[in-house]
Amino acid sequence: MLIRSYNLNLNHSDQGGGHTGPHFQLIAHGSGMLLCFIFFLCLLSSCASAPKAEDIKKAETLNNLGTAYLNDGKLNEAFVEFQKALALNPRNKETLNYLGYISTRFRKYDDAISYYNKAISIDPNYAEAVHNLGVTYADMEAWDEAIKYFKAALSNPVYSTPAQAYSNLGYAYYRKGDFVNAEKSLREAMMRNPVFPMATYILGLVYVETNNDKSAIEEFKKAIGVVPDYADAHWELAKIYLRTGQKARALKHFEVVAEKDTNTARRREALIYIQQLKY
Repeated sequence: MLIRSYNLNLNHSDQGGGHTGPHFQLIAHGSGMLLCFIFFLCLLSSCASAPKAEDIKKAETLNNLGTAYLNDGKLNEAFVEFQKALALNPRNKETLNYLGYISTRFRKYDDAISYYNKAISIDPNYAEAVHNLGVTYADMEAWDEAIKYFKAALSNPVYSTPAQAYSNLGYAYYRKGDFVNAEKSLREAMMRNPVFPMATYILGLVYVETNNDKSAIEEFKKAIGVVPDYADAHWELAKIYLRTGQKARALKHFEVVAEKDTNTARRREALIYIQQLKY
């Protein structure tokens, strides 16, 4: 349901330093001489660990290979290449963002959150990582946290894909049962991208929950108009038509689900409805 963009331009502006705050408070309680000494050691460590130009170039090649694997849906292979890239250049925010995305797909949420926070600590204005962090919390069904990060991404004026964040924000509000803010967010998404089937589909779900079948049908049809095989939208239309006694129309959409859906359980359920409606 959520949009996950692994060409990751995600916004996270205010959430990167959760661990560094307490750390610096503890140091500040020591003597001035100790603070200066520790700061000097940190500088030496930073200089010593700075990646060489050759390593940065190798890391970029590995990033490109990882991206190619990711585009082919080969998550394991992509993860390996990004890990190699990170070992060569630990401060590459894009590498960390990719690893966060893959970790979320693997449901290793603690790892994903760590990768995203590291990326944000490197660039606090890295809106893409902020948005993806919201996606991770949404996968965890931590809706309040997801909403916080989607809003943080949208607060960045140069964030390049606000329609995605607004759509995901609308979905999070929908799942919370806040249908007013869900509709508002989804309308914002569609203002920025009028041809956005995901946003129209989610808005249809909002209308189903608010007993507005007419508007729900309109939104689901819009989604199908852009993506004809949109199984989720066909499923919802079929259920509305079945509930309102429009059996022929329900049958038409159940048949699409039975033929096109990748959800095996729902495809079987659609076949049962088809048998009942035909006979």
